[in-house]
Amino acid sequence: MIIRRSLAAGLILLSAATLRAAGVQSSDKVTKELPILLGGTFVLDNPFGDIDIVGTDDNKVVLVAEKIIRGMDKDALEEGQAQMQIAIGGDIRQRVVKTLLPPIHSSRWSGSMKYVVKVPRTVHVNVASNGTSRVRVADMRTTVGIRSFNGVVILERLMGSSTVECANSNIIFIAPEKGMADAALGTINGNIEVHAPKGTRFRWEAETIKGDLRTDFPMRGAFLGSRFRGSVNGEGGPLLSTQSLMGAVLLLQNGSKIEAARSVRPLPGGPAPGGEQSVVYEGRPLELGSVRADIKYATNLGNIIVGDIHGNADLRTGAGEVQLGSVFGDLQVRSGGGPLNFGQIIGAIVARTEAGDVLVQSAGKGGTLITGGGTIRVFYSGAEITLHTGGGDIVVRQADGPVNAETQSGDISIVLNTDLKTQKITAKTAKGHVMLTVPATFAADIDATVITSDPDVNNITTDFSGLQTRREQLGGKTKIRATGKVNGGGERLELYAEDGGIQISTRPGPQ
Repeated sequence: MIIRRSLAAGLILLSAATLRAAGVQSSDKVTKELPILLGGTFVLDNPFGDIDIVGTDDNKVVLVAEKIIRGMDKDALEEGQAQMQIAIGGDIRQRVVKTLLPPIHSSRWSGSMKYVVKVPRTVHVNVASNGTSRVRVADMRTTVGIRSFNGVVILERLMGSSTVECANSNIIFIAPEKGMADAALGTINGNIEVHAPKGTRFRWEAETIKGDLRTDFPMRGAFLGSRFRGSVNGEGGPLLSTQSLMGAVLLLQNGSKIEAARSVRPLPGGPAPGGEQSVVYEGRPLELGSVRADIKYATNLGNIIVGDIHGNADLRTGAGEVQLGSVFGDLQVRSGGGPLNFGQIIGAIVARTEAGDVLVQSAGKGGTLITGGGTIRVFYSGAEITLHTGGGDIVVRQADGPVNAETQSGDISIVLNTDLKTQKITAKTAKGHVMLTVPATFAADIDATVITSDPDVNNITTDFSGLQTRREQLGGKTKIRATGKVNGGGERLELYAEDGGIQISTRPGPQ
């Protein structure tokens, strides 16, 4: 855990940093070797002075500390030498090194402690620095945590997760060639600069209030309020989180120039910063947890993944998956090719993909689902729904409204709610079976047709009695047609199957 400094210590640092030019100066170095477990923790708390920590393949900590004292005269110098000390504590599991200053000391001297430390790469590192200083940590494989007040923090080639919390410090992060890990970099008034190899795959979350977010990586992402979420070189990978409230955030490929970086903010016409409505420009995929308003999005290439949408949604991708959790309004989706996976849709759906499966957990107000080739599955439809596929099965597990289902090749299975008394149903397949389950009390005008080359296998079977069945030859095939009214007649129930059979089953209705 990163050490937190008291207010009194902070005031001491301020007075030391602002001391007038000293008349004399001394410099003393001390070297310590500290045994430590390879999975242990090294903690360094230095109020004022540079820190340089480098990972090695050794099994011990090698610490070099240089104490620099500036005084108005010899007496002040000696006072500073005596009062500024190093405390070393802990054991082989956790080594703690701390620069000690008295709560109150003469303003006639100031001091700083410069640390150069070599630690085993597999040791966890925590650093606290509350003065104006340079903190550098490099070549570590485990976790690194840094708290800094002012100056610059430099992280190089870290293969373990890192966390940086700063007030005014700038942050420079240089990713390793391979094995980049999660990093959370935060500063209030400073800037953040990240450099990574061109082919590195990772996720990027970035936020700034007054500054800008710029990159020369091929970025796919979107804004939700003031926070940008994107992906580099594909989905997944470690998470790079960068937050500067007042500064800028820059993400660069190794070897590139700053001038090549572009802003990731929406194009003109998009939402105002901090707004709840997301309107994302083309060329980037979309991945959001929740949107608390209407959303409109279009991309030439990329997936669209949103948890919850508290409004209407109009989503389009030239090629990619569309995956949604809950949508509280109407939904329009168009994909040039890719699966569609929807959870609970409260409003009406109009969704089309040129190729891919379609899955809907709940279509509250029904709608239209079309795929150029793929299976369509709807767990529940609360109103009229139209389902078309160029090749694939159609499954409706529970329908409370009319159903119009058609496939060029595949089976159709529809189950109606037991509360329905009558409903219009159309189900047609050019190659496959039609299976319909209705309440025993269901009333309908039935017109069912089968065209098959094997009438002994593909036929019309029904739990209803009283239908008239006729057969006729059509070339080398047999046409079987069953018509009639059931339970007094009602809405038209039109079923058609070629090279397949039709089965109408009943189940008990409400008592």
